[in-house]
Amino acid sequence: MSAQGKRVVVVGAGVGGLAAAARLARQGFDVQVFEKTHGPGGRCNQLQVDGFTWDVGPTIVLMPEVFEETFRALGRRIEDYLTLIRCDPNYRVHFRDGSDVTFTSELCTMGRELERVEPGSFQRYLAFMAQGRDQYRISLDHFVGRNFNGVRDYFSPGVLAKIFKARAHRRMYADVSRYFQDDRLRAAMTFQTMYLGVSPFESPAVYGLLPFTELGVGIWFPKGGLYAIPLALERLAREEGVTLHYGRPVERILTEGGRTTGVRLVGGEVVAADAVLCNADLPYAYEKLLDPKDAPFKRGEKLRFTSSGYMLYLGMKKRVPGLLHHNVMFGRDYAGSFDDIFQRFRVPEDPSFYVNVPTRTDPSLAPEGKDSLYVLVPVPHQHPNLDWKVEGPKVRAKVFQRLAELGHPDLEADIEVERVFTPDDWAGTYNLARGSAFGLAQNFFQIGPFRPANVDPRVKNLFFVGASTQPGTGLPTVLISARLVTERLMAWAHQQGVALSPREGAPAAVEVAA
Repeated sequence: MSAQGKRVVVVGAGVGGLAAAARLARQGFDVQVFEKTHGPGGRCNQLQVDGFTWDVGPTIVLMPEVFEETFRALGRRIEDYLTLIRCDPNYRVHFRDGSDVTFTSELCTMGRELERVEPGSFQRYLAFMAQGRDQYRISLDHFVGRNFNGVRDYFSPGVLAKIFKARAHRRMYADVSRYFQDDRLRAAMTFQTMYLGVSPFESPAVYGLLPFTELGVGIWFPKGGLYAIPLALERLAREEGVTLHYGRPVERILTEGGRTTGVRLVGGEVVAADAVLCNADLPYAYEKLLDPKDAPFKRGEKLRFTSSGYMLYLGMKKRVPGLLHHNVMFGRDYAGSFDDIFQRFRVPEDPSFYVNVPTRTDPSLAPEGKDSLYVLVPVPHQHPNLDWKVEGPKVRAKVFQRLAELGHPDLEADIEVERVFTPDDWAGTYNLARGSAFGLAQNFFQIGPFRPANVDPRVKNLFFVGASTQPGTGLPTVLISARLVTERLMAWAHQQGVALSPREGAPAAVEVAA
């Protein structure tokens, strides 16, 4: 039996869904993608108003080698689809005492910046980066880059040794504090866990790989914005023969006799499939798309979710001086702000936030002489205590007050276009459970085999890809998820006696345990 007769329906055209669809079509499957919105990308989307362009979600590319592998696996060169521009300086961090540090991959300049804040810190920074390099390689090669077949596999002697070497058993903030004494530098070297929507006081120390990735490997920005990535993947998918159905939301993943049989679209049309790959956020899928009698999700109530984001997308009448492409503004009480977000479910009194000015790297993202600004304020996911019609204006006022203190008193008056996105919008627009912008949290007991698997344990031929399944959240990790779930589907096809017929130039099938 040939794979060409095997249909895989992909629910959702996010980054993971598109990458997996292209890989599967490369192996000879008939791949049909159904997406509720009218274009690709999921939360890696784009907003355009009156000549201003903003990325809706992610704003930086880390781990470019993961992106390169995706294109290479499909017989392509990434340079033919994306133009990646390195951002240097990486970003500037502003502290509440009026001081700031500009982070760069240029060691001599970075050394001067660190020594200015904490004399003697540069040598310890080099040691910190060396540890981060080990964590980066161990994680890619032994944790996020592979499937685990259960807890025993994860806690085998070989893997345990890697866990300890990567310091996955330690907490991020405490581990970083071994290298830096100044609280400002401790904050500046740990806030990166918020790229994953988790607290550095709770996340595994292995995420020390993030500052290494930024500073050792670099921060990159695609020409045209991050939305260039799903556009490139969409082009890849079409070239591989994937059929994309936009504006066609899936109402139900159909199951019968312990296996999936396809999907039912809104409006009642049934699309039969030999396998279904769900790129919708996994908790949402179990709650809304699957019959709980057939696909119970017993861990649902115990799962921990990431933070959300209050977003401002601002089109400015003129360029805003003094801001880099990436800017981080810390509020008071660094530790307390994370307790507010993750424990007390309230907006910090003096919130930290991030300002992205993509026009510093790509001026085409705003009309000539103007700037596009993107403001992200980390906030709790949806909670009964939070009404965003009330909280939103308060957060907005605090952002502009802080920016005025930093030398931008007329910023609010210079706004030409403004759009707002709250946790309610993350939930409603992208079907993210609790409006959690990054999906499921990545604490120690929600990574590796403890994270929901790419394969449903009860429903045969039902698979998952994306931020809330293995291996985790973040654009590079979602691309790895696409590779891992493709291997799972190929193993399933092999067990079914399906002869894979890869397109010319496609990599050979990889046999893995199902």
